[in-house]
Amino acid sequence: MKFSLKLMKIKVKVLLLTFVSCILYISVFAQEKPVTSENVTVLKQFVHRLNDTNLATDIILSQDILTAKNLDEDQQEYLLASIDEMRINVQSKDINKLEYINFIQAGRKETFDIDLEGIDPKQVYFVRHLNRFVFATVIRDKKIASFTLVSKGNNKAHFVFY
Repeated sequence: MKFSLKLMKIKVKVLLLTFVSCILYISVFAQEKPVTSENVTVLKQFVHRLNDTNLATDIILSQDILTAKNLDEDQQEYLLASIDEMRINVQSKDINKLEYINFIQAGRKETFDIDLEGIDPKQVYFVRHLNRFVFATVIRDKKIASFTLVSKGNNKAHFVFY
């Protein structure tokens, strides 16, 4: 009788522990998903705006890119040229075949040459077309905070913030 009671207590504890673990897992997963889908929405909107030939590049810069308040003229010209380069790249693709994936979900091929330099990987997203890398972005505060266009040092791509 004592053995049966001890066994039953152990089973109840295991069941309780399993239940609590499942609840914790679900709550953590549920909290991360809205941020991820919100960031994907921001990225999709950015790509659609890049694809819109009627939208001026400086409008995209002012509305979609997170920058410091005081950009000097050279920085602004560089950003406009970079956005134009991304526009050409996006406009040459079938945007219905673009994929939007998070750094964590991306394969080693996409992430191998990206130097995060302390950036939260949950903020880094890739745009892929037919399994080929198009560009990577950092999304913060519902805007594009940075994107990769240049490589430097050890053949790693670095994110630059303005």
